[in-house]
Amino acid sequence: MGNFQKNKIFFSVLIALAVTFLTVAVLSYLSYSDMAKSAKELTAEKKKFKTLLDGHALVADAPAVSLTTTNVEVAKRDLADLQEHRQTLQAAIACPEDKRIAGKPKLSNGSEVASLVKQSVDEWKKYADEKEIRMMPNEKCEFGFRRYIRNQGASPKKELTRVDQQRKIIDFLYKTLADSRPEGAARAPILLESIDREPIETFEKIAEGKPGAGNMGPNESIRNERDEFNPSRTFRQPALVDTLSFRVRFVSNTATLRNFINKLRASGRPIVITSIDVSVPSAEVTKLLSAAAPSSNSASNVPTSLPDFFASDASSTSTGKAEAVKDERKLIVRQTPSLFAVQVDYLSVAETKNSVEATPAKK
Repeated sequence: MGNFQKNKIFFSVLIALAVTFLTVAVLSYLSYSDMAKSAKELTAEKKKFKTLLDGHALVADAPAVSLTTTNVEVAKRDLADLQEHRQTLQAAIACPEDKRIAGKPKLSNGSEVASLVKQSVDEWKKYADEKEIRMMPNEKCEFGFRRYIRNQGASPKKELTRVDQQRKIIDFLYKTLADSRPEGAARAPILLESIDREPIETFEKIAEGKPGAGNMGPNESIRNERDEFNPSRTFRQPALVDTLSFRVRFVSNTATLRNFINKLRASGRPIVITSIDVSVPSAEVTKLLSAAAPSSNSASNVPTSLPDFFASDASSTSTGKAEAVKDERKLIVRQTPSLFAVQVDYLSVAETKNSVEATPAKK
């Protein structure tokens, strides 16, 4: 301690040199670590670059595709083609303005929507009488809006424009079905069980791939009405394609179903069919349709005898008279009505959904 007191300057210089040495050593170590890390990253990038240059075999027994100038240009052209194809599909989904079905853009409240729904349901029931469309006598068809028809004062709380859009789409589906009877034949009976819709205003959709997607949630069976459903199959793709799903359940013959599908396809509207289920109707429905079917004898215009020139010469010479040959018409296959459940999606482009829905539809 005495030496330190006598040589303060000397020992202070030594301490300063020691601190400087330690500082330089620490900085050198950190710099070396950074350099080693950078060298490691550089090696990894060189390896990736070499892999890109060597190429990757996309298909077995095919030459590897490498990152060359030619391949980059081809990839750019492919990307441009894909973007152009995507724009074409979006234009097809958006469809011409006069073919769009959109809800009323500025709705004041849910009561206004409920009033429009009840008015439409009354008109559809009158239209059923005009078109001779039967419904189950013990269960009224509410066309997907049972919750608002059965409960006085009930009205949507959100998604007002889209609920009104559903109303207009149901109007199109219903009237298309009514005009789908085959022409040139006896008027085919149609019994409409229901037109179901997905209740977009009452529960949040589960994204595809997550648990519960395509199935009812634990409370939805209680919350949803009979004419509401969560579609198990849909063309909905988040951020790309938006959909509104519907299911038309009716009893008729196959010709009516075929005409209904063809009319939907030829309408020019962005409507696609996602599923068709066929089953045997109940005995009550079959009896109701049998009573509604026109009574006509399909064999009434069939000749009961053949002209004389079809009779054989041998028989005419043996009997001396041309006997009448009776033509008995036997029914081999009886055409019976079937219960059809046709599920459809109304498509719209997700990115321009608001602008598409804001455009009034022409009825």
